[in-house]
Amino acid sequence: MSAPALEWLALTPPADAFDEPALARIARYVDVSNAIARDYWGDASQDTTVDELVAALAHDDDEIARRFLVVADGRDVGRTIAAINREEGASVAFVRVGVVPRERGRGIGRAMAERIEREAAALGATSLQAWIEHRAPAAGDASMAAATGHGAIALDAGARLAASLGYALEQVDRISALELSDDARPGLEALHADALAHAGEHYEVRAWQGRSPAELAAGLAELHARMVTDAPSAGLDVDDERWDAARIERLEDEWTQAGQTILQAVALHRASGAVVAYTTLLLPAPGRPALQEDTLVHAEHRGHRLGMLVKAENLLQLRRLHPDCARVVTWNAEENRPMLRVNEALGFVPVGAEGGWQRRIAPLAAASPASMGA
Repeated sequence: MSAPALEWLALTPPADAFDEPALARIARYVDVSNAIARDYWGDASQDTTVDELVAALAHDDDEIARRFLVVADGRDVGRTIAAINREEGASVAFVRVGVVPRERGRGIGRAMAERIEREAAALGATSLQAWIEHRAPAAGDASMAAATGHGAIALDAGARLAASLGYALEQVDRISALELSDDARPGLEALHADALAHAGEHYEVRAWQGRSPAELAAGLAELHARMVTDAPSAGLDVDDERWDAARIERLEDEWTQAGQTILQAVALHRASGAVVAYTTLLLPAPGRPALQEDTLVHAEHRGHRLGMLVKAENLLQLRRLHPDCARVVTWNAEENRPMLRVNEALGFVPVGAEGGWQRRIAPLAAASPASMGA
């Protein structure tokens, strides 16, 4: 089926709070994005907001991103993005395509994917990666396993499209959720005490809400840089990232301007004062679940239950400061058994799956139209 003619409307940061044309386009993009998210989640729990998107558009120091609202027959039918790090020599672009449910089955998704691949190639990408939300396969479902052999997804429309475009399923992330209540506190406290005992006198834990203390920013930056090398990445290509205290400040500026509350916990090595483990929770608008962002333990300090220590500490902080937050959602690679064991002990249960798909392309100057998906 041939897709209808598509109009691509680029998103740009509003010049100021009165830039109605830019803000109106952003609001339309948000409406489309939320319609897509609600179709997967069944509710508004993963909605985004105009403030969140405006903050992302304004903070482009570390990433180049091209976002488009896609229109067909006068209707907003989809949204798409291509993004790549600003690091010199960066080659990995993240691409994302979404079509509103009522417009699916018309070839729009394929047409959008082919166009956004060209946008990514123009940014210098030679590796395209798409993270797509899928159902975990149920009994009797046609399914596809990750190349790692860890995790599988239901063979749905998104999987079939990605495979037909030449993408390989390199990794599967388990999407998990933790339901919180006052009854959860004793269990969290017990896990925290056990982890603290195993960590022993060589480590201490600190937690805070809001921006990171200045004396910890450099140590946090070092761990953020290690995320791309230390976290399981299966067969996915990765670009090195440079992090320093200024980049931590920019990231926290973006979260704060998006209206998100930051909760963090770290483990410190007493002898050196180094930050050796960290975890971050983001609280979006009231009524939405907290998002468990990165958690990392420095490779040289593993085996002391520091992952459990910082996560339990931060969840206890969440219950203390935000008792109305009843749910936390997180994503973990299926092969990352150490972190999955921590989450399972904390009470997280699987609620979905996300596929990490990859396609390698020739550099733009040498690419033929066919290899670019044109």
